Amino acid sequence: MSSIPKILIIGVGHFGYQHLLEWQKLSDEGKVVIEGLVVTSDASRLRLQKITKLSIHVGFDVSLLKGIDAVDIVTPADTHFELVSACLPFVDVLVEKPLCIEPQQAKELFYLADKNQHCLMVGHIFRYHPLTKLLKEKTKDFTQTPDLVNVEFTNPLQEHEKNQDPFLEWTHVFDLLNDIFPSTIDSCGAWSDGHLVESSVTTTIGVNAVLRSGWTGLEKVRKLSFHYEDYRFQADFLDGALIVKKRGETKKYFVGSGPQTLYLELTAFLQTIENRSKPFPSPEQVMATLELANRAKQSTRVKSERGATQGNKTKIQKPKVAIVGGGIFGATCALELSQDYEVTVFERNEKLLSEASYFNQWRHHSGFHYPRSIETIQEVQLAKVEFESVFEDAIRRDVDAYFAVSGLGNEITRERYLATCDATGLKYKEVSAPSEIVHPEKLRVCLHTDEAVVDINRLSEILMGRITDSTNITLRLNCEVSNGSMQTEGSKKLVYQQDGVEHEENFDFLVNASYANSNIISKWFNFPVRPLRFDRLELAVYEIPDAPRFMMTILDGPFTSLTTLGHDNLFILSHIHQSVLSSQVTVDGLPPTWDESQLNHENLLRHGLRYLPILEKANYVDSRIGIRTVTAYSEDFDGRPTVVMPHGFGCWSVLGGKIITAVSNAREIKRAIAQESGIGG
Repeated sequence: MSSIPKILIIGVGHFGYQHLLEWQKLSDEGKVVIEGLVVTSDASRLRLQKITKLSIHVGFDVSLLKGIDAVDIVTPADTHFELVSACLPFVDVLVEKPLCIEPQQAKELFYLADKNQHCLMVGHIFRYHPLTKLLKEKTKDFTQTPDLVNVEFTNPLQEHEKNQDPFLEWTHVFDLLNDIFPSTIDSCGAWSDGHLVESSVTTTIGVNAVLRSGWTGLEKVRKLSFHYEDYRFQADFLDGALIVKKRGETKKYFVGSGPQTLYLELTAFLQTIENRSKPFPSPEQVMATLELANRAKQSTRVKSERGATQGNKTKIQKPKVAIVGGGIFGATCALELSQDYEVTVFERNEKLLSEASYFNQWRHHSGFHYPRSIETIQEVQLAKVEFESVFEDAIRRDVDAYFAVSGLGNEITRERYLATCDATGLKYKEVSAPSEIVHPEKLRVCLHTDEAVVDINRLSEILMGRITDSTNITLRLNCEVSNGSMQTEGSKKLVYQQDGVEHEENFDFLVNASYANSNIISKWFNFPVRPLRFDRLELAVYEIPDAPRFMMTILDGPFTSLTTLGHDNLFILSHIHQSVLSSQVTVDGLPPTWDESQLNHENLLRHGLRYLPILEKANYVDSRIGIRTVTAYSEDFDGRPTVVMPHGFGCWSVLGGKIITAVSNAREIKRAIAQESGIGG
């Protein structure tokens, strides 16, 4: 090689032109001589002749390599094998990722490079990004593995071109995983819609990674994040920014954005061929990335893969879905999924809707309850129609539903409440407060609303009947799931106890609807644990002779609510403060062991009587003690939006705040499973 290497650039399209600009900088610095460019058409040659005096050749021929020290190949991936094979006997080669299409081709090319004693370096550009180096520096002292790694690299959908492979075009996501957390791949599964792919990967060191790549949306995305127990790292390669979060502390680091990364990569190539050193990434690292991309591609779930030929007919094998938790969310999800999937519901009690779904005020919400959470009101409105289309028979509408604003509070004024109701389109009529129920003089405003009551007992009967009638649902009552693990092929193994016997079963998909115990499944599968607050609550049941069916909720200040159960003159009394017996945010995200607290129904009644004279003739029946689970440290403390959390790997968790969202959340999960499995919709 001459003292200043001479280089030929093969391919000067969009990204090839960026290569040319960076090579020109290196040429101006006296580090390289650009001997010429190779393009595929006369049109490209004419375009480039307007902006450069370099020699431009239409079509590649090995004769162009005479007097050349190295080539830079920036052409479509399906041309790489042929071009690299032709060049390696004569010159050193830098080729844009991916090296080639198949891992076996890559092995042949590295063998050819070694045989001819030439350098073969693959342009995995994000290995040279300053942000990648900063990430590795900031995490080098962490001995534990992160709970979850998320990588998302996408371009706008409009930029997608026919026949572009989202796995190979976006090997960055696989390469970053291999670079930052190098280890052997344990399991890998993926789904694809043709333009967008999501790969779920586990490694032998315990890393779970969800890698999303392709073409979607309107803007570019280049993001990587991962979670440790106390830290969260968020890197945005477009901004050149790293955010490190710990509760109560956020640090930001900026390394800048722009083309400097490509300059660093090209400089590294020059240093490699000058020193005859090992290229970076090494052949082993390139092979690991290419093999992972191909493994993900081959594991893509498509409908045809589930076909089992029987004679002249093809029978579609239905994916298996496990649902842990037989509350309203788990049971509804089972019904929605049963048409296209084999569903198993695990419920530790002897009947459905025994815990959080039963321990509820049974409201059929319209949104009046959340005057300081527009998000929650909108979620309720969107979900209401879907719920009614499935469970109308469980709704009691012969109820007068009142919402009032306390005259003793100081955060919600009459004008503010009415403005919120009007802005969100809630249906109500401003009325005189019914004096037989409430003290009118203690209110700022009273509304008669369209809310109703969900009869939980009737709802349970409907769900049980429909689940029993379904041939695709297996209901395991009195069944405790005790453990779970990810299998090599991507299935989820659950261990459960029934009738004193331990069983194991594998599933394609897992829906965690266990509410208070949602984090225990996250721990089994090494998903990030959500900080949760657990409230031990008391709702007092009173019988009020000859009382009409009504609900009265008094917002602001004491926030008292008295709600009919829809039968037997029974009502549930609650209070924002007096109902809370104890509260705790646990370190591990799991429910605490509660000390038995004394009941507080006497204070519930006393505070209720401040507003509700109808309670003077109430007879105490019993108290319902249960656990409310909400996201800890939520800034939106008045709202309780239902959260469907996708973990990747065909797993979801539901932390439900309101019964009314059960159908919409179940359908959201159904759409996600249909996308991943290629079955249903």
